[in-house]
Amino acid sequence: MFRLPLPTLGLLLLLGQVAQAADSQSPSFAYDVVPTFYKLGCSAGECHGSFSGKGNFRLSLFAAVPEDDFLEVRGAFGRRLDLNHPRQSLLLQKPTGKVPHGGGVRLAVDSPEYALLEAWIKAGANHDAADSPQLKSIRIEPAQLVAKKSVPSEPLKVFARFSDNSERDVSAYARYETLDSGTANVASDGRVTTLRVGDTNILAHFAGQIAFVPVLSPGELPKNATFPDEPLSDAVDQLVAGKLRQLNILPAELCSDNDFLRRVYLDVVGRLPTPAEVREFVADAAPDKRARVIDQLLLDPLYSAVWANKLCDAMGADNRTMYDESVYRIYDWMRNRFDRNVPWDQIVRGAITGTVADGRSDAELIADNNRRTEARKKQAEAQKAGIKVEPVLAELTDLPFRCGPATRNTLEDFTFNLKFRVQAGERKGQMDARPLAQHVATAFLGVRLECAECHKHPHDRWSQQDFLSFTAAFSYVGRGVSQEMRDKKLNYINGVFVSEKPLEEFLDPRTGEVLPPRPLDGPVIEIKPGIDPRAEVWKWMVSPENPYFAKAMVNRVWAHYFGRGLIEPADALAAANPPSHPAVMDELTREFVSSGYDLRKLHRRILNTRTYQRDWATNTTNHDDERNFSHRVLRRMSAETVLDALADITATPLKMDLLVYGGPKDNRTVTRAIEMPLSRPRGDDTYVLRIFDKPQRTQSCDCERSSMPNLSQSMYFYNDTALIEKITAPEGRLSKLLKDVSDNNALLDELYLLTLARVATSLEREQATKYLSGVSSRAEGFEDLFWSLLNRQEFLVTH
Repeated sequence: MFRLPLPTLGLLLLLGQVAQAADSQSPSFAYDVVPTFYKLGCSAGECHGSFSGKGNFRLSLFAAVPEDDFLEVRGAFGRRLDLNHPRQSLLLQKPTGKVPHGGGVRLAVDSPEYALLEAWIKAGANHDAADSPQLKSIRIEPAQLVAKKSVPSEPLKVFARFSDNSERDVSAYARYETLDSGTANVASDGRVTTLRVGDTNILAHFAGQIAFVPVLSPGELPKNATFPDEPLSDAVDQLVAGKLRQLNILPAELCSDNDFLRRVYLDVVGRLPTPAEVREFVADAAPDKRARVIDQLLLDPLYSAVWANKLCDAMGADNRTMYDESVYRIYDWMRNRFDRNVPWDQIVRGAITGTVADGRSDAELIADNNRRTEARKKQAEAQKAGIKVEPVLAELTDLPFRCGPATRNTLEDFTFNLKFRVQAGERKGQMDARPLAQHVATAFLGVRLECAECHKHPHDRWSQQDFLSFTAAFSYVGRGVSQEMRDKKLNYINGVFVSEKPLEEFLDPRTGEVLPPRPLDGPVIEIKPGIDPRAEVWKWMVSPENPYFAKAMVNRVWAHYFGRGLIEPADALAAANPPSHPAVMDELTREFVSSGYDLRKLHRRILNTRTYQRDWATNTTNHDDERNFSHRVLRRMSAETVLDALADITATPLKMDLLVYGGPKDNRTVTRAIEMPLSRPRGDDTYVLRIFDKPQRTQSCDCERSSMPNLSQSMYFYNDTALIEKITAPEGRLSKLLKDVSDNNALLDELYLLTLARVATSLEREQATKYLSGVSSRAEGFEDLFWSLLNRQEFLVTH
């Protein structure tokens, strides 16, 4: 039985006594005093909110637990407060600098904060009465702020709503924060000053609640400029264009056919279009040709490869902490689902509820084991007799994502990760539910829980108790032979199982009570025989009221195609991180849910928008816009796409090792980096993946993949021997073209189409002709021209 220490018990008794004595006219400890601590920075992590506190005085981090703060302020044998002479209290003497204070002067004697703290002490320094109304939410007025550049606004107003439906102005106690200091700043009194054209959000923090107000800073349209009269049939386009009008940002025009085709091929299937595909598309005069190409690419097997790879990133499928075979099985299983357009909710159910039984009955488990045992026996006998036989997993083909383990109902391998194992202590080697819960939350809800593992999340609603209760839902997962299988003499059924009792219990850090399993902000899960708590978490995920699940995938898909999410970072859905276009998020989420979580339908709608198909060329009003989708933002190809593009363009094979479940290597005949899911693949060409920042999957977020340039990338294209060998390979693309194409202009166009998906301009053709006339050989000249095309920014970016 958990027992409180006597000093703590005494303070709790004190808490009850003073709460009863609280005067309704005196300042509220929870809603006046504690927010004042927070606003002054006293409860910040670098001050008294640190785990060890400062000067033997510790406040809850970010003022998250007023009850603990009260005990701390009234504790220390009363030395911090002087109820008879309030101004002599250390609580006022230290922050005003009357006595030495490590944090310096934080409080002026003539400030409203000083007056409030003095009034609270004078009134008896009581806690709030037990029946006091509880805070429910806060809001900011105005609901939207349109401000002129460099002109401070009127102070924002923050109002708190309580459980008795009362509302009061708490502006003086709120702490303000800007999400983009380059666009707008906010003073401590709530006055907002915008610094440039654009928009951001200002946050208000009060007593653990967060509210935000969008701030718009419109520019000025050039003289005689007007917004284009565009056909905007999609609500998404209308909403995006509407905000651009508010900001006086003129949108870019529709991109050219060449740019569109190159863009959509790279984004959807991770490869460049061939010269033949470019010529055919450009020559097509049908008005629906873009929509038809989108439909065609969404049915291409490489579409599923791209998204299986992205999910491997999100799920942390790292072959440093997993067997290679497990990473391949995760990839194949995910690719199988994307290939068949399995609804997203069903994909996630299979991903998080995997077991070795995979939904099979005992009889089916026994039959499957007998079949495999007999197959291995025959294989061993044949090998002994010198007879060549197919491997046990004979169902594997050159498309392993369409057969074998990829067709399982659930994804057991997700949990085959050393990250999800206890690393030391009595439970070493057993499942560790904490990182598993974090990965599930980030990958499938877009919610980051790392902060809440130790303290109240500073930018979200999650407490330590929320995190631990959510984690408890995954504490029933074990690996090995379950007691149930042992009792049935099925000791060979070895893998992930669900126990009827938790393998680890999680205690409330404040009370010491065992926390029951519970989804984030959801109901307690009632544990019964045969119940998998993870399945109950999944039911909560896909409920219509869930504010995270559908939005997280919508945001991830949007971010893939635009280079940034409606919420950015793309996997950081939080109270303090609102979307740039809330109405667009709501529109896409509504349709995604109503379609039954149809992924291809979601992709198709986004790709067909005018917003996606805008040109990358900017105008004087939108050249600095990076968050309102007024133009295509240039970004570098992904690491896998760079490597695949070089292999395709030069017609040289990838130098990467293949591996398939312990079977023969020639079972898997894929030739593309996007189809090789290891986080740390092997082979000479993996150097390109490293320097172009292929994720190592060491973190539970989408944050590892970078599109930033670096010196190694430049040097690789400038003079790396491996690239030169690809260009000059005797059996490569250029060698063949030099033999087959005698006309220099035709050969030049072919190289431009291969690399840039367009033909050379008149000026480029003139410069190339001049260069070719001065070299010692035609081959040398075209090798140099080929090399120069690969070194152009236009090649390396998706535009």
